[in-house]
Amino acid sequence: MMGNLFNKYFLNNFISDYRKGLMERIDKTEITESTDINSLVERLKDEYSIQPIIIAEPKPSEPKETTRQRQNHWGETYKQKVFEIFVTIPFEGNSDLFYCHPSTSTIVYLDKGATINKTSVTATIVLEQLDENTYFSEVNKIVGTLSSNLPTIHREIQPWNTGLEGLIKQSLESRKAIVSKKFDFMEKIGLKVNPKSTEYLVPPTIVKKTIPTPATETSKTVAKEKIPILQEEVYTDIREVLYNVGKAIERKPSIYKDKHEEDLRDVFLLFLETRYDSTTGIGEAFNKKGKTDILLKYAKDGTNLFVAECKFWKGQKKLTEALDQLLGYLTHRDSKTALIFFVDQKEMTSIVITIKTEITKHSNFSRHLKDTYEHSINYEFTLPDDRNKKIQIEVMLFHFPTI
Repeated sequence: MMGNLFNKYFLNNFISDYRKGLMERIDKTEITESTDINSLVERLKDEYSIQPIIIAEPKPSEPKETTRQRQNHWGETYKQKVFEIFVTIPFEGNSDLFYCHPSTSTIVYLDKGATINKTSVTATIVLEQLDENTYFSEVNKIVGTLSSNLPTIHREIQPWNTGLEGLIKQSLESRKAIVSKKFDFMEKIGLKVNPKSTEYLVPPTIVKKTIPTPATETSKTVAKEKIPILQEEVYTDIREVLYNVGKAIERKPSIYKDKHEEDLRDVFLLFLETRYDSTTGIGEAFNKKGKTDILLKYAKDGTNLFVAECKFWKGQKKLTEALDQLLGYLTHRDSKTALIFFVDQKEMTSIVITIKTEITKHSNFSRHLKDTYEHSINYEFTLPDDRNKKIQIEVMLFHFPTI
């Protein structure tokens, strides 16, 4: 199909997207003292260089004898013997440049018999006679069309390619300083995040926070104890791990097909317990009044840090029961939790609406905090036996339809 070349993208936007992708890649990289910076620079330079296009010598196939429908000046159709030659025009470089519009360009059209692939352009040339001059004329016309705007494009991508190594080195050094500062901080407070666990997110920290113990009537002073409290940054970290794991499972039906709550819970727990060196992850652990599905404990003293419950969605009545169950597990030491629903019905939108409506009717509901992600909502609740104690509950829904 005939199409206009060099007008799908603006070249300056194309280069900007490369820069954005590079910065996002570096921002997700955990750089330590053991990281081979030079090798990393070379890998990123290879990946984010925009390779200019170099067109090679066309390679024709053997002529194929066939017939084509023709029409004379009286409007009558007839079959004419012709020769079809399949031509491959190899090239090196980034094929997307054929679709980029530089600052100044010539509008050109590629013949409908030509197709641009990743490493070559293919075309079918039809000759009425086996005449080499006609063949070369047709091939040169295609090559000329492809080459028309490449000198300008190559000139305008050169500054990006020339400055890329310096940009990468500077960005990596800045990133290294940020990571080093973060790791130093975590080391001082006794929590190390597994540096190999960087696929999903950048880890924050868990700290011990001093809070007062309630005074008795006869007490004249308030004794204090140090209790590990889950920082907001760590809670954000955990929720992002859970969300990314859930979304990954959604894309792989073989993982959730015919699985029970415990099977799916163990997948989430696996990622959590390999995420932190100073915590332990437990499935179906005893906590206060019963068993909770996911429990992260502070490894040094066994204090609870994070509690989560996993359920298949069974309607609004079960929502209330699940909330009651989760709140029943919590103590005054717990502050940030999650309620994970596995939805095996086809319709998700109506279920989200139901949850947002019904959850406000719960007796311990305090307020809606924010929609954290798509189908993941953060709420504030109070403890059943302590109205002054605020609890955050992240309600997460993942779509695992019945297969």
